[in-house]
Amino acid sequence: MKLISFCVLFLFVNVTPELETIRQRYVSAAQSEQSADSFYDSLQNVKEGQDATLLAYKAASVVLKAKYTKGFFSKTRLFNRGTDLLEETIEKSPNNYEARLIRLNIQDNVPWITGYKSEIKEDKAFLMSHYKEQPTDLKLFTKKYIKQSDAFSDKEKLAFN
Repeated sequence: MKLISFCVLFLFVNVTPELETIRQRYVSAAQSEQSADSFYDSLQNVKEGQDATLLAYKAASVVLKAKYTKGFFSKTRLFNRGTDLLEETIEKSPNNYEARLIRLNIQDNVPWITGYKSEIKEDKAFLMSHYKEQPTDLKLFTKKYIKQSDAFSDKEKLAFN
């Protein structure tokens, strides 16, 4: 009876991957199509109204999928779908530090021709002013990104120590 109860409970619990795992998969997804597809697939069960951080990663997974998609129109459609979801997520949760970090990372790395670069200064300022309030794991994740980012000057990078 206990086994049946456990199985039923397991089927109805919406299992979401741990944030640390998601962060690692996000970084890997930028480096290979297979990783991007896996990252995208792992976040398809995340729905609107759920945690804003998970929605931001889902949006990023769509943008990364676009990176490896063939064909201009398919690539553009996926990119716009991902950035629209990310913008909606940040609009609903403007103080979500990690969502802003993801947006900055995307804007820092997409080609200028996409036109998706308008919030870089705003997100940099937000991240710099709210960094000290973040949990240790998110601070470490932020530092790794900031160290290699061209969006931050050497002087700005010092704010993340």
